[in-house]
Amino acid sequence: MIGDVINLEKRHLETAGNIYKIIKENYKAGEKWAVGICGESGSGKSVTAFALQKVFEEHGIRSLVLQMDDYFRLPPKSNHENRQKSLEHVGMHEVHLEIIQQNIKQFKEGKISVEKPLVHYKENKISQEILELHDIQMLIIEGTYVLDLDDFDFSIFIDRTYKDTFENRMKRNRDEQSGFVEKVLDIEHHIIRRFKEKADLILEKNYQIVKP
Repeated sequence: MIGDVINLEKRHLETAGNIYKIIKENYKAGEKWAVGICGESGSGKSVTAFALQKVFEEHGIRSLVLQMDDYFRLPPKSNHENRQKSLEHVGMHEVHLEIIQQNIKQFKEGKISVEKPLVHYKENKISQEILELHDIQMLIIEGTYVLDLDDFDFSIFIDRTYKDTFENRMKRNRDEQSGFVEKVLDIEHHIIRRFKEKADLILEKNYQIVKP
């Protein structure tokens, strides 16, 4: 998503390095894998994804990160206004999960390029972009609901709730503090928790790796 800022810290890279060691036990050079990273708002999905991408690149594995935020049906401001009309609008139906699934399928089929949505946060609009995939071996997809899909070769669940991540969320200039937002996050919380049992690996609150 244009307008998002990712700051990688040493702990993120160390965790990504340990995740890489687990993944390489089953990954064979040349294979096309999709890795899913799921968690609540502010839990560290993006930093984990981009840290993992950096580690993959260091080991000669070309990778690409996709963010679920680009696949929302409405741009950010419009989506927020829609939620304010009714909290029934909060949920997986806000996202084009079917397009994420299609992009994963295209990637694994060996398509050299695919089209995907691209959210412009400040401009509150959605455009389209072409991704070049001809040399990509790992597709890393992060988002609150991505583990609803069964198309991943390896999946990660970050076990931190929206209450645990309050401070992180307040540091991001696109998050506001309000009772309404907390209600939205509570609804998301109850949806996301059920994805934990689908994960191949869990990151606890302190980023400690736990294998189910």
